Amino acid sequence: MRRTSAPIAILVAGGLIASQARAQPAPDQDQVVEVPGGDEYADTDPSALSDFTPALDPYGTWVVDPTYGMVWTPSADQVGATFQPYDTAGSWNYIDGDYAWVSDYAWGWVCFHYGRWALSAGRWVWIPGRRYAAAWVSWRVSDDGDGYIGWAPMAPTWFWLSGSAIALTFASPEPWAFSTYSDFSQPNVGAHVVTGSGAAAVAAHTRVYVPAQPSVTTGPVVPAAPHAPPPAMLGIDVTRLAPVAMSVQELRARQLARPSTAVVLGAHPPARHVVRPTSRPDVAPRGLVGEPRGPARGHR
Repeated sequence: MRRTSAPIAILVAGGLIASQARAQPAPDQDQVVEVPGGDEYADTDPSALSDFTPALDPYGTWVVDPTYGMVWTPSADQVGATFQPYDTAGSWNYIDGDYAWVSDYAWGWVCFHYGRWALSAGRWVWIPGRRYAAAWVSWRVSDDGDGYIGWAPMAPTWFWLSGSAIALTFASPEPWAFSTYSDFSQPNVGAHVVTGSGAAAVAAHTRVYVPAQPSVTTGPVVPAAPHAPPPAMLGIDVTRLAPVAMSVQELRARQLARPSTAVVLGAHPPARHVVRPTSRPDVAPRGLVGEPRGPARGHR
């Protein structure tokens, strides 16, 4: 897939929005993605379209979106009208050396550890992806003593068409949520966040958080999964945090992350595949079209 530059943030009338990276020209020819080195999947592995469908089908609908291709949308009775990824119905828990988003939704172990979320015509859609992360979000932290941390869903860099990944030529903007350091690790953090126009004022006192990266690498280049700022940066003493037992769902999310454990559970092995260049002009997110792939059977 194409390389992108450093994360950016944009201020708009409705508040602060995030774009994971400045868009780069799409490749002008098919890009063959070899099986990643080591025990990993590529994000654009076609198994992203099949390995998670049994877990998602009861709770939402698959549709063809004009911007993001084949996407999944949670049923309205699942999320309601005010749903925002990594904000609604969940919390940040410190697990295995990183902050992970632990969702209260039965399907959350898939959609907050794999793939990307994007807004299309005022509705959130999930773009399938096959690499695991504690949370696919961008981060901002305070530069002064205000003690705010912010996060926003990472923009997708591909969409799905006829079972193939297509490189996006733009990075969609996503809204930021901010909380104080003290509220960040509390249950139901969504009740304490600053969003919308209030986020712009908070953002003026924050900066993009980019973890230190090794300057020399060997072997295939695999984009790093995002990592939250360490607890010490947030003034959080991990020894005082209540131990978090990994749920069955969280355990399954991690087991499916690596082929060595995923294949045993019935998942597909990594496949050599192609990321195709876009065959359309750049477009901004629009609405949803097409027929659902199956009936939505919403459950709490």
